[in-house]
Amino acid sequence: MLKNKIKNIILLIMVLVCIYLSSNVWLQLPEFFTYSKSEQTPEIEIGADVWKVLRPIKNIIKYNDSYTVVYSHEKGMWEEALITINNAFADFENSNITETAAFPSQFLKFDFSSNIPVEIFTGHMKVENENIINTVKNIKNVIIDLDDYNSVYLYNGESTVKIQSSKIDNKKLMDLVKSYNFENKTKYSFSEKIGDETLQVPVPLEETALNPVFVQSELDVFDIETINEIAKDYFKKDYDYVRKSIEVSGNLIYVYRTEKILKINEEGLLDFYDASIEPKEDPEVYKSFAAAVNFIREFLGFPENGYLSNVEDIFLEGNEGYRYTFSYNILDRPILFSRVRANSALQIDVIGNNVVSYKRFIRNIDSSQMDKMSQIQVLPAIDVIARNIDTSEPDEILIEESPEEETIIELKPIKKEMVKDISNIYLAYFDISRIAKEQVLRVVWVVEINEKTFIFNAITDALIEEW
Repeated sequence: MLKNKIKNIILLIMVLVCIYLSSNVWLQLPEFFTYSKSEQTPEIEIGADVWKVLRPIKNIIKYNDSYTVVYSHEKGMWEEALITINNAFADFENSNITETAAFPSQFLKFDFSSNIPVEIFTGHMKVENENIINTVKNIKNVIIDLDDYNSVYLYNGESTVKIQSSKIDNKKLMDLVKSYNFENKTKYSFSEKIGDETLQVPVPLEETALNPVFVQSELDVFDIETINEIAKDYFKKDYDYVRKSIEVSGNLIYVYRTEKILKINEEGLLDFYDASIEPKEDPEVYKSFAAAVNFIREFLGFPENGYLSNVEDIFLEGNEGYRYTFSYNILDRPILFSRVRANSALQIDVIGNNVVSYKRFIRNIDSSQMDKMSQIQVLPAIDVIARNIDTSEPDEILIEESPEEETIIELKPIKKEMVKDISNIYLAYFDISRIAKEQVLRVVWVVEINEKTFIFNAITDALIEEW
């Protein structure tokens, strides 16, 4: 009898313990289904070294009596500048922030091709400060005062913000500049005159350049095996359901359910579009940029010396997103693409965090034709500009000639009054890319005046394109 009572007591205790434990589980069970916002929309981590593509197109160095512009990524200057920017942003609230029009007399200046949203910098640096975004907005130039260890200037395309902080230390940057060898770098001339007008920018005194430069398109439409591998890499498990066709022109097209289209044309331009994506959240420029960088890294990668050249807002079927354009340098010079065909090296559209469009047109130097390339004399920049100035008077009367005496009138695109507004002059390589079989770059003088860009043949001084 006593034994049965003990059993019943033990059984009752076990039942009570089970009830307690089960109630505890059921009471806590909703927590398993309640997860944070960050778990719903996890942060996108960039799997590449973003600073290799989020970098300036050129560095301008003015130190003592030396001045030069460098397009190659060297000496670790940008890496040190990033430390300065990061320290400035991290201590932003305790810094002395002023808007200034003054410019250091000795400086190291990092130039971006266009305004880059500051959120891309703060996002990757993991610095959360709305005041930085409202104050700086964009970064077009980063300027280091070589006479001040504790400051940095950020130009956003409209105004310059000077940040002074004890946490900023530019000593390593200054040491890099002091040890820099200017001897073999491009020399520049100041206060050059054309007629009565004085140029407000330094003029490069380059005398030679490699020309022509033979190149090959990264993708060969006739290399079917490689193109198929690219398609498999893009469509992945859906590749078996892809419809493939070849157009009369030779273009290869891969289509999946009319939603995903991948096209490689005869020139080597890769172009795809994904209409299957339905964005569910508002875009953030850094997350969007992270998605773009990750996609490119995994899908053919970035070209050597590639860099972010432009960021713009886009709208697609009512959805807001961003278009990122990347370019690259070749032989330590910028490469420009003809706008007749609207090509660019890399262009990627992101809606939300999803890539909806990707265009890629990369040219690499054809090493098999190196023996056909040589350094040749180029016309001085100042001469090219002078020869393209329209000296005719506005009220000048044009006399019509007879058909036998008809001559071709050469257009002079630069007006005399525009000379003082020239803001940039540099030597570059130009890809006309109008002819599929023409795989050659031409050396050109690029002259920027206000919102216009003039591209002149550096050998003949002829105008090639005007933007």
